[in-house]
Amino acid sequence: MTRIYKDLATQGSVYPNRQGLRNFTWTKDAINDWEDIWRDLWRLGYKWEWQNADRYARRRGDIFNLFAVHNDAAHLDMAIPLPGIVTFYEIRESLLNNPGDDHRLDHAIGAVDRWLKKYYTQRSALFTEDKLCMRE
Repeated sequence: MTRIYKDLATQGSVYPNRQGLRNFTWTKDAINDWEDIWRDLWRLGYKWEWQNADRYARRRGDIFNLFAVHNDAAHLDMAIPLPGIVTFYEIRESLLNNPGDDHRLDHAIGAVDRWLKKYYTQRSALFTEDKLCMRE
């Protein structure tokens, strides 16, 4: 523990207006709900363009095995891509900008919004110029 940390750690409520930050972590429930969204996106004509280090899951009964791509993208049939949180906002924007009139687009947008609200707690705008993040 550093001296600065010791000095600041004891002042817990001195900065009540600080914005909390954290990494997003995939859980079994988040993957399970994302799998339904991904299936809808696939049916709407979206595809995942695999790159090395992309994360993905494979269902094995009631559990998900998690992996990272390492020169094996050709073997990823039926794999569930696990995008980073910013990619979720890009997916949402892509759905909103899709000129199609398929009713499944509205369903997919709603599903992504519900997923973000349920599994991601960051509610303040991170990219206000790009409007990639939801405000609440």
